[in-house]
Amino acid sequence: MKTIVAAFHPSSPSELYQGLLHRQDLRLLMASSLPELVDRLAKGADLCLLGPQLADCGAATASQALRSHRRGQPVPIILLHTGTAHAVSLPASLFDEVIEWPAQQAQLPLILARYLGVPARTSERLPLKLHVYVGSVAANHPDAFLGLSIDISLEGMLLRTNRAIHVGDRLAIRFTLPSRPQALNLTGRVVRIDSKTHAPDAAVALVFESQPEEVKQALHEFFKSASGRTCRWKIIREGQRQIVKLSGVLSADVDLSPLKNLRGEIDFHLKEFRRISSDSIQAWLDLVRSLRGVAKIRLLECPIQFVQQASAISNLLDNTEIVSFYAPYVCSRCGLDEEQLIDVRRDLYGISGTIERRPPSFGCVRCGIPMTFDDIPERYFMFL
Repeated sequence: MKTIVAAFHPSSPSELYQGLLHRQDLRLLMASSLPELVDRLAKGADLCLLGPQLADCGAATASQALRSHRRGQPVPIILLHTGTAHAVSLPASLFDEVIEWPAQQAQLPLILARYLGVPARTSERLPLKLHVYVGSVAANHPDAFLGLSIDISLEGMLLRTNRAIHVGDRLAIRFTLPSRPQALNLTGRVVRIDSKTHAPDAAVALVFESQPEEVKQALHEFFKSASGRTCRWKIIREGQRQIVKLSGVLSADVDLSPLKNLRGEIDFHLKEFRRISSDSIQAWLDLVRSLRGVAKIRLLECPIQFVQQASAISNLLDNTEIVSFYAPYVCSRCGLDEEQLIDVRRDLYGISGTIERRPPSFGCVRCGIPMTFDDIPERYFMFL
């Protein structure tokens, strides 16, 4: 098992911790100050992740101190560049790698694999929240509800659950996939449990076993359409207004030049727009900036992944107006997880006519009680 020491202040990004815990061959230790970091590394470590700031010094000072302490046993030092002014000024020569976070988040697993000599993940995972039920109880009964998938691959899935589950347990899983109404049934074996990342819930890693041919085919079709589909669009003209429905993933090899000829008012509908890959953010910015002959650009039904990127990348929404977006909610009584559509004008503007960055209330469709907003409001609504 390889050991990674991560040093951040006041805390590390939650996405970092979750991503590293997907692996069974990596151990993550945390530090917040330079003495604590030096002590952790002295006890044995294979790699160091640094944020731009520790409790008592900056990343540059920390890197110089580590290289001085460990001249005979150098440890690769990777800086997670969070876009702060302090981080921008840091000399890259002090670090073995510099990753802009979260824009280049997808590169971290490959870099870890290269420096640590561990295999890179071969099967893609999709961050879809599928409702999973277990046992012989009817699927529409709360007692049958096991939890929510954090992500899913062709080989297994990660579940978020508050049920008592143990490594080695075999679970009868039943779930549905988009555009396929029939429920799929298969068996999953618990191989890892993380009780920290989603506390008080646990993250449970399952490996699929005894997959029927129907399930295999359905999963392959799902991944082919959802993850392998490149960015596509459909243009609907309504007078001077043009509705552009985007779908798929915007990657570096997608040619957006046909969209640069749009004129009038444009409504981008993004419900099926999975995400913008880290290497194509500039392509999106160039598209929006090129639409100089456009009177207004509106974004509707922005998915959660797009909202998270917009909060992390300050200019992603330049020259655009957010009309509506999805947000994560969860029912504390029955565990139902829903993505609710928030209309900015209807739900977020107060009586005074100013925007209020607070989650509106939604009732659970199953039990009727108010659902809980499943994120930190100050962070999630930062993009507005």
